[in-house]
Amino acid sequence: MVTSPNPPGSPGKDKIPWPLLMLFVLVTVIIAIITVLPRGHETTKAPVQLGQVEIVPVPAGGGRTGGGVYLDTQLHNAGTTAITEVEVSVTFVENDGTLKTMTFPVADMPGTGHSHDLVNDPIKSNESRRVSIYVEEPPTGWNHQPPQITVENVSATTPP
Repeated sequence: MVTSPNPPGSPGKDKIPWPLLMLFVLVTVIIAIITVLPRGHETTKAPVQLGQVEIVPVPAGGGRTGGGVYLDTQLHNAGTTAITEVEVSVTFVENDGTLKTMTFPVADMPGTGHSHDLVNDPIKSNESRRVSIYVEEPPTGWNHQPPQITVENVSATTPP
């Protein structure tokens, strides 16, 4: 008759620490998901930096009511491809503290010697250029402080 020196359930038998093993597997799966999955817009955005925002009132006339503003800013292309289109979200703070976010395209500033169409005159890699964001109707309760501008979408040509 053969007997096992450690029958099942006896204290001397090596037990697999199932809770610890399951925790290890779960952490490994989460790390794999975070590493493999794309990270939203960040994976497709060219590195674009905006700075030196100036608020310029739109003069009345020419079909404009005069209530709009231009947000003139310095755009720097820190990527490796030429930028042909940039879309930003602009978050205005109203007098009562509420936030109003709107989305606008970016264009070259008038009078800079560049066309207003970035497709025909892209911003090259490592180039900085003054650009303008036209806001036809800012929120009526806007506190007139510079709004927060966030790059949402960037289209870029492929390098030669």
